[in-house]
Amino acid sequence: MAVNFDLDSFDFGDFDSLETGVEVQQQPTPTPDVANIVTNLKKRAMVVFFVVDISGSMRGARIGAVNDAIRNVIPELRKREKGNTAAEIRVAVLEFSTRANWRTAFPEPVATYQYNDIEQVYGGTNYGTAFAALNEKLSNRQFLSSTAGAYTPLIIFMTDGKPSDMGLYPDELAQLKQNKWFKYSTRAGIAIEEGALSPECKRVLLEFTENEDNIYEAKNTVILAKQIELVTLTGVDLVTQQGSIQNSSAPVDTTVTHTPPSAPKVSLERPSAPPPVEQPAPAAASPTLPIADIDWENDFNF
Repeated sequence: MAVNFDLDSFDFGDFDSLETGVEVQQQPTPTPDVANIVTNLKKRAMVVFFVVDISGSMRGARIGAVNDAIRNVIPELRKREKGNTAAEIRVAVLEFSTRANWRTAFPEPVATYQYNDIEQVYGGTNYGTAFAALNEKLSNRQFLSSTAGAYTPLIIFMTDGKPSDMGLYPDELAQLKQNKWFKYSTRAGIAIEEGALSPECKRVLLEFTENEDNIYEAKNTVILAKQIELVTLTGVDLVTQQGSIQNSSAPVDTTVTHTPPSAPKVSLERPSAPPPVEQPAPAAASPTLPIADIDWENDFNF
């Protein structure tokens, strides 16, 4: 005869008093929601570097436009981050004049970052100090540290004049160009007012960006504010679509291994001329930001 057990009325006695840690009435753990799983995934860092000239000539409306633009772009970057499940956007601000100073001790997550206006402007325009400071922090041991890996950085360099250290900045820039993170970064240069009229300023910005399409002329402060905003948002979109670099002691391995040629065969016939070797066109070190169709002179002339 079959016996049916009613488990709800079954007497387990002193089972729980055996200190097994098992509770008879414990309910099974619910399966976590997919949305919660996604938010807990580690995101890769995407650092936006704002490099700001704070020399004496930036006093007044110029530094005010920079402050307004960076402050206003932060909420837009937060929206970008919410729409991207893979990237954690961080902000780093470097100011430079006679010397350079990081306003962010470490890249700040945009979700919690509060921008403090730059108020003091002084001194000369020593590009070399900015290049040296960038070179020091462009490292996975410094500002590009992330357990989940990091996207290549976006660097936006803003200045209203030619370098005061014409004889010194080239060495610092040459060292910066040896930095692999810099080599694969997306870079933009903004020449502000007098800087936009200075051939020397734009020449050095071209040396920095290595892409003339990424040099912008801000002939007034309204254009300057719009340029900073559009370059930042477009650059973030471009970088996060391109991919990332996983952190290691050497972020990017550009070493090319050459296989030694085998010994040539001896031939008594006169060899024919070798076919021409087609050399691939070198890629721009800094990808072009796709905002070239904007009419900066007229679209923001108000």
